[in-house]
Amino acid sequence: MKKQSMSFGQAMNFKPPHPERTARSEGRSWDSPVVYQEWPNRESMARSIRMQQSRAPSPADWKACVKLSDGEGY
Repeated sequence: MKKQSMSFGQAMNFKPPHPERTARSEGRSWDSPVVYQEWPNRESMARSIRMQQSRAPSPADWKACVKLSDGEGY
C-alpha cells in the first residue's frame, strides 16, 4: 500500500492516480497532515473502511475518494 502525506492546502489540488482504490484520512487535530493511502484493489479498501465503521467514529477514519456503494465491503 502506498501512502502520501501532505498539508491541507496541498491536498485541495491533489488528484490521486487511482481514485477508485484510494482513501484519505485527515487526522485528529486541525493541523494534522492529510494522508492518502492507495490499496491494491477496491475490495480490500472497502473492507478496511467497513471494519472501522463497526466501532466508534474517529476524525482519523479513512474516507474513500470515490464513494462506496451500499453493498461494498461486506
